[in-house]
This record gives sequence, C-alpha cells and structure tokens, in this order.
Amino acid sequence: MQKTATILLADNQPLTAAGIRFLVESGQEAEIIGTVNDVSQIRQITRELRPDLLIADYNIPGYLSLEELQTVISETEVNTLIISSDNNRDTIRQSVNMGVKGYITKECSREEIALAIRSTARGEKFFCHKILDVILTPDAAPQPALLTNRELEILGLLAKGYSTQRAADELNLSPHTIHTHRKSIIKKLSIKSPTEFVLYAIDFGLIAINR
Repeated sequence: MQKTATILLADNQPLTAAGIRFLVESGQEAEIIGTVNDVSQIRQITRELRPDLLIADYNIPGYLSLEELQTVISETEVNTLIISSDNNRDTIRQSVNMGVKGYITKECSREEIALAIRSTARGEKFFCHKILDVILTPDAAPQPALLTNRELEILGLLAKGYSTQRAADELNLSPHTIHTHRKSIIKKLSIKSPTEFVLYAIDFGLIAINR
C-alpha cells in the first residue's frame, strides 16, 4: 500500500487554508498533520512533526516572511511547496532559488494544485506555467544554440536530478567529462542556482511540464 504523505500547512488565511485542507482530505494520498498558527514556532513544529511536505505562503502581511521561510528550508531541509498570490518577479525568483520544491499560484486549477501537492511531497519539482512565465520573462532566455548537443544532453539529465556519476554512466562518459561540461553550461547560461538547471531545461524543451 502506498505511504500516505504527511503535510504541515503554514497559511493563516482561513479560506485558502480550508480549500487546501479540502483538496488534501478529498484524496487518499496525503494528510495534513498540523497547521502553523504561531509562525514563530514554525521551525520547532517542522522539526517535531517531520512532514513530507510544508505548504506555505510568505506573501501574507504580518505572518510568514520570505526570510523566515528560507531559514526553515535551510535548517530542516523539508520539501516545500509555495501556494501564493505574489506577482512580484524578484521575490518569486528569490523563493525559487532558495530551494523550494514547487511554486504555484492561488489561481491554479484544483487539478493542478492536487498534482503539485502529490509531486512535491515526493520530493519532485513542480512549477505551474504562470510561475515559469514570471521567472523566464521579460529577460531574454538564452537559446539552445549556445550549447552543444552533448551539453544539452547533460543539462537535461542534471535538471532531472541525475548526479555526476549517474549522468556519466548514462552517457558512457567519465565523471570528469560531465563535470567539465557542467562548468561550461553554468558559464554559458550564467546559472546561479540548481533550480535554474530545471528552468532552462524546461525552456529548451528537454523536460516536460504540465500546463
């Protein structure tokens, strides 16, 4: 029998919290094991309950700040899904770069929210198309032509979470060669965080997303 994923909810907006709870409880793959009412205790609660997933919104005035959420993620390494109405490109990019597993908006469909919860609870990355659009525009994205065919192959594998050794085994190359190509990819695309491997791979059509 498939393990039921456990969720800690950090959102003090009653309507949103009730909606998320309804979506979770209407399925059989996850359950909410706690809610964060006092945000000052979020790190302690996360450590005590050790949920598979933390669902949070940093864009609620007087509640959870982006800096506080970043501290929670760095100290507990909990899988984190942001469900927010934030439309500020800078803060969205900052939150993605700090290690969240997923980010969707409160305008997403019920089906997309449910899929995001299932995916991120398993440790997979999930970004809805609205968030990807915000992240990737208006800056002009580099073109695939900047990368060699081999670099495109390696970018795709790294974006899927392959380690250097696994990518080397997959392509029948040495780990040193993979590492050299990785450095070249980072330089050509000006990659500053692991998340950007995923974003560029999606933009180049190397991995698929649900839209």
